[in-house]
Amino acid sequence: MNILVYFLFALSGFAGLIYEGSWARYLKLFLGHSSYGQVLTLCIYMGGLAIGSFVAGKMVVRTKRPLLGYGIVELAIGIGGVAYHPLYLWLTGIFYDSEWTASLTPRGAEIAKVVLATGSTLPIAIAVGMTFPFIAAGLMRKSGAEVSLPMLYFTNSLGSAIGILATSYLLIPEIGNHATLCVAASINFLLAAIFSFIGLATSPVPPKGDDAPEVHDEDYVAEHKLAMPPKTTWFWIAAITGLTSFVYEIVWIRLLSLLLGSSSHSFDQMLSAFILGLSLGSAVSGKLLKKDSLVVLSMAQIFMAFFALCTLYFHQPFWGMMNEANQIFNPTSDGYICWSLFKYALSMLWMIPTSFFAGMTLPLITLILTRAFKSEAPIGKVYGWNTLGSIIGSAGGGLLLLPILQLKGALVTAALLDFAIGFILLVIYRKRFRYSVMFYIMVCVMVMPAIFVKFDPSLITSGVFRSYKNMHPNEKIQVIDGKTATISFHESPVHYYVKTNGKADASMSKDRKSPISSDELTQAATAFMPMAVKTEPYDAAMVGFGSGMGAHYLLADPLLKDFDCVEIEQAMMDLAKGFYPWNYRGYDDPRIHIFIDDATTFFHTNRRQYDMIISVPSNPWVSGVAGLFAHEFYAKMRRYMKPGALWVQWIQTYEFNDLMFLNILKALDTVFPYVSLYKSTDEPDIIMIASDQPVLQKGIGRFSTDTALVAEFNRIHRDPEFFGERNFLFTNKMVKSLLDGVKPNSLFIPIVDNKAEEARFVHSEAHIVNVFDSCEVCWQQYLDPEDYALRRPARVKAMLAEPKDEFKKTALLTYVDELIAAKTTADSLVADSATADSIQPEDPRLAALESSVGYQKFRENYIEWIRTIPLEARDSDEVYIKVSEAVNAGALPRSFADEFNIMDAARQGVYKQAALLIADFFDRYEMNDMGDIFLRNCIVIALLAGEPELANIVYENAIQKNEDFFAVEKRLIEREIQQARRNK
Repeated sequence: MNILVYFLFALSGFAGLIYEGSWARYLKLFLGHSSYGQVLTLCIYMGGLAIGSFVAGKMVVRTKRPLLGYGIVELAIGIGGVAYHPLYLWLTGIFYDSEWTASLTPRGAEIAKVVLATGSTLPIAIAVGMTFPFIAAGLMRKSGAEVSLPMLYFTNSLGSAIGILATSYLLIPEIGNHATLCVAASINFLLAAIFSFIGLATSPVPPKGDDAPEVHDEDYVAEHKLAMPPKTTWFWIAAITGLTSFVYEIVWIRLLSLLLGSSSHSFDQMLSAFILGLSLGSAVSGKLLKKDSLVVLSMAQIFMAFFALCTLYFHQPFWGMMNEANQIFNPTSDGYICWSLFKYALSMLWMIPTSFFAGMTLPLITLILTRAFKSEAPIGKVYGWNTLGSIIGSAGGGLLLLPILQLKGALVTAALLDFAIGFILLVIYRKRFRYSVMFYIMVCVMVMPAIFVKFDPSLITSGVFRSYKNMHPNEKIQVIDGKTATISFHESPVHYYVKTNGKADASMSKDRKSPISSDELTQAATAFMPMAVKTEPYDAAMVGFGSGMGAHYLLADPLLKDFDCVEIEQAMMDLAKGFYPWNYRGYDDPRIHIFIDDATTFFHTNRRQYDMIISVPSNPWVSGVAGLFAHEFYAKMRRYMKPGALWVQWIQTYEFNDLMFLNILKALDTVFPYVSLYKSTDEPDIIMIASDQPVLQKGIGRFSTDTALVAEFNRIHRDPEFFGERNFLFTNKMVKSLLDGVKPNSLFIPIVDNKAEEARFVHSEAHIVNVFDSCEVCWQQYLDPEDYALRRPARVKAMLAEPKDEFKKTALLTYVDELIAAKTTADSLVADSATADSIQPEDPRLAALESSVGYQKFRENYIEWIRTIPLEARDSDEVYIKVSEAVNAGALPRSFADEFNIMDAARQGVYKQAALLIADFFDRYEMNDMGDIFLRNCIVIALLAGEPELANIVYENAIQKNEDFFAVEKRLIEREIQQARRNK
């Protein structure tokens, strides 16, 4: 029976960590940052355990059927699990819809958030905390054996370690947060039914008196009459060891975020590894019950502290192993699985040596007190005091110790507390240690290196989780461990850049005489692209300061009246001063107001609306960031936008994929009727501008006339129209067929948060930019011709302004002149030798020409040349005119002429004729040998001509299995063909 109980209690732990993992996701959405969400979740979870343990500890001594009581508690937990999601929505709705909360100060609003979050979560956590005293009392009464205590700790913790991984990798990615809570509740209901049956079927055992079962295990301390501290001292020890354990966890979560990456999966792996160590320590402590419990506990405290310090002493090999892993694991889906297992192994290697000894402490303290009191009453108290210390450790470690003492200081402080407990207990209560020189030497050897060793800043901020790095570059580095993240500023010989938890978030070249590029170009785009839409004075807000360059460029606009910038991490504001003076407006301009706050709290309490809000968060694979790309977030933020206001969103296409991109675009589409997407020229980034009105850059003309803006573009060495409609990709209306059936990224079904880390690892890309940017006859012309007609002139102008290769032009003209001359000579010879009624033979010269190296080179160069010339301007291009003459003269191979004639008909807008030529081309040649741009042209021309069947023939025979076309475009083609068939 005991084995069954242990297994079922493991299931209880499994369900408990489902709750904790799910709550962390809910609360980080509400609080606005993953670090705050994790700290608050730990505090509420551990606080609930403490309260529940205290309450159950009082109740269990008066309960005749503790296993029945346990079943009732599991039932209550299950009901709470089912009710949590609607309760969360109701309470958060109260916050966001209440005029009272909107009138609060930012700090008051944060307190209100904490109160509401606690109110939704704490009751269930209390019920979870009541489980251990009830089941421990029931099992001890049944078996009369103290060994059941460590086994219960072990099985419950083991189930917890597995539960958090299952939540992270299986449940939430597949079914979402709400359904995951229902899974946990189902487990609770099952346990409630089983233990209610066991409790009713077991004869009630009086909790005290002569009928209480005897403890058969040998008490070494009592037998040898060894000194022990007062009973109350053990409660304080339980609290302190809980405090230090969670300070370690908070510090390690930050450190391992720098090592493993700060994704949600990484956090869950860390938590699982920590709990696994606790479970193993609990299991081993059961084997030591017949030893001197004070000595065992004291040595556990000392070794816990020592192994915690070892993570400081030996952190370099961990970064080295992760760096080498980039060379070992292939960037594939299978490689990602192996890499995830490797990450988990590193987490275990880092955490388990310490958490193993931490796991021994609680069962041993419980054992000492149950023997001292000769009662079950201390079980709840010990558990409660330990969790109370855990609350202080998690909150104090994250919000006070880490920012004040930084990583090393916080870690060493907690380790010294553990050393002190073990050292004092042994020296005071065991004389053989008091006079042991070797003992003092051992303690010194363990502690002294902490004075000299520190975390290597260049190493820990290197970002080895992302790619293979030079971990000791020639750089100057400043590091600040903030409340929410570790921020580092780097100065290399050629550029400056800032990192968040080891991930580069913004950079700037030191060369200020060349055109701006790289990250700075994208930051400028987030300012200038929406700025070009504005023609009247406006006010704006920005979510995320970063390097401050985006704010700096937006403040260059004389039309900007007032600018609020919300940054959650003060350390970012401090270190971004490294970009000064190039970002001087972000600090000095009187129009900007900086707020260190969570975005949703700030906007709710600020009680104003804006003409423009710019959101420039980190990459979506970073834990908590994906929530800033969710439709619920967009819906909340739209409340703070005036009619006609712009929502500006940055998103990357690298380390991403098309489906997640569409998930985010769908989220925007559900909230805003108009969304226009622009590429950040020369960078793999996209700027999305959403509004309740059509988005067009009507104000870009002032970039060339306003003296302040002209001066700014001169400083950055870019053309005033560089950020204009030339960069337009598509609107949400154009891709309705692509978005049909796509789920919007949601806070509660976090598609992007769960899949983004794998996309980052496999180096996938969102290829949708290629679909709309690599074309001659473009998709936009078919999908929304009226909208595209307004934007196309800017693209044409930009293409014509691009410098041309004059040597290539000369070579092309010379080669075509030679072909025409050769054709003229050949025709005259044929004419001289032919009779009036003879049949002209096919020119064998053209067949030989087509296979020649010179022609192949000409064709390649011509394609490169002509695709830089827009269709609208080709009839005035010298090369195009000359090639047209050669085609008409029959001087070029027929395959070339047929391809040329298709595009010439498209140039003239006679799509029916072009479609007929495509059909003829399909009959003559193997179209799957053609390039992707030509095939894309054929599909769009066929649809423009109203010939969906021709488009389908080309698709099925030349594109469907063509690896040059990505799934997103194949999906678009299929859906547009279906739509064209319905409309025909």
